[in-house]
Amino acid sequence: MLSHQAGLPLAGTPAGSAAELLTINERHGSVRRDGRWTLPYRLALRTAWCEVMLDLTNAVRSAPELVIELRVRGGNVELILAPGMVVDANELSVRHSSLAISRDAGDNTPETLHVRLVGRMRHGRLNTRWQTSRR
Repeated sequence: MLSHQAGLPLAGTPAGSAAELLTINERHGSVRRDGRWTLPYRLALRTAWCEVMLDLTNAVRSAPELVIELRVRGGNVELILAPGMVVDANELSVRHSSLAISRDAGDNTPETLHVRLVGRMRHGRLNTRWQTSRR
């Protein structure tokens, strides 16, 4: 289930302005955000035993930083990133979980979006995957 603060447009509205906060709540299911969607300033991920895929490659960026606040129990979280996006997980607390996060795509692209992961993850797996350039 996706929710947003009252009075603010859904982050999925292509022509709308960005929501301050987008909260994703899900249990024992799957969440997929991809294509062209407007990133909020802060995304709260509240999941338990779910498969979550957030594809940021075609997302409309609202600010130079996206804060993803995790409260994840079990399951997998995958972030699909474009060159220039940098992930910082220094404020993420993990227990009985695995993280596979590379700092950048390794291609020396200037930083276009700083993704800051905060909160906690228990009994889960988080990884990043870089979209390859299409030529």
